Amino acid sequence: MTLILGVDAGGSRTTAAVAEAGGAILARGESGPGAVRPGAAAQAAGAIHAACRDALQRARREAPADVLVVGASGAGREAERGELAHALMSHGLARRIEVTTDAEIALLAAFGDGPGIVLIAGTGSVAWARLPDRTTARAGGLGPVLGDWGSAYDVAREALRAAARAVDDGRAHALLDRFLQHLGIAVDQLPRWSLGAGVPELVMLAPVVVEAARAGDETARRILERAAADLAATVTPLLHRFPTGTAVTLAWGGGLLAGAPDYRAAVLGKIIAMRPAIAVLEGPVDAVAGAVDLAARRLGGSAARRPGG
Repeated sequence: MTLILGVDAGGSRTTAAVAEAGGAILARGESGPGAVRPGAAAQAAGAIHAACRDALQRARREAPADVLVVGASGAGREAERGELAHALMSHGLARRIEVTTDAEIALLAAFGDGPGIVLIAGTGSVAWARLPDRTTARAGGLGPVLGDWGSAYDVAREALRAAARAVDDGRAHALLDRFLQHLGIAVDQLPRWSLGAGVPELVMLAPVVVEAARAGDETARRILERAAADLAATVTPLLHRFPTGTAVTLAWGGGLLAGAPDYRAAVLGKIIAMRPAIAVLEGPVDAVAGAVDLAARRLGGSAARRPGG
């Protein structure tokens, strides 16, 4: 029996799927961050292995699969893709391993071979497009230092800064109180906590901001409004790459857009205002299904069928 593995390796979560070539996905598994970072291929490979092992156990199948396709955040350069593929070889997951970008599997999942734009906002943010001439383009995706506008990291960072101003002023601040309660620390411990917090720790605070805005917190609402405008603007240069009058389809995904409907509606509303004729797909893009499809193609099979759940 031919067996394939597809993986979507992101900054907060890695998702793997097991499928028979050309058939339905049998099971999925998850693990922690599997994005490619400089000099950290072994850690990414470990997360990918854990997700694949989880999926294989759920499907009651055993490695090695015939082919494994990994679409990884941070794998834009051949050097990073090669390092990750090499690190994965020692795990014995598949006889054949291919590492590509998360852009390729997301575009394939959303549009097949057709044109369109995918906007992702989770830990970070990025937009990819496949243009009518079949070339691809990217906007954003520059990481937490240079970009990630409108991402969970961006939202949490700006909210923490607002809370820090309240600490300096010695004034009451509802959003600050929410953070302290969530973290289980006193106000004088917040600076120390922030010095030791990395991107994953900050990202966990974004849902706190979303909930505060939903409850009527004005500071949280303003932060999300600015973030929505910045995230929508990420798509602007890609829209300009499509000829005037060309129909454009937009897909979306990522933990923040999927988990915060009000925020997603604000972002999509701003994008539609730029180009009213744009068509937005329902439901988040299932990038791991794109990895499975690509693996099936590598075996010469048809695209894998995607289950409803």
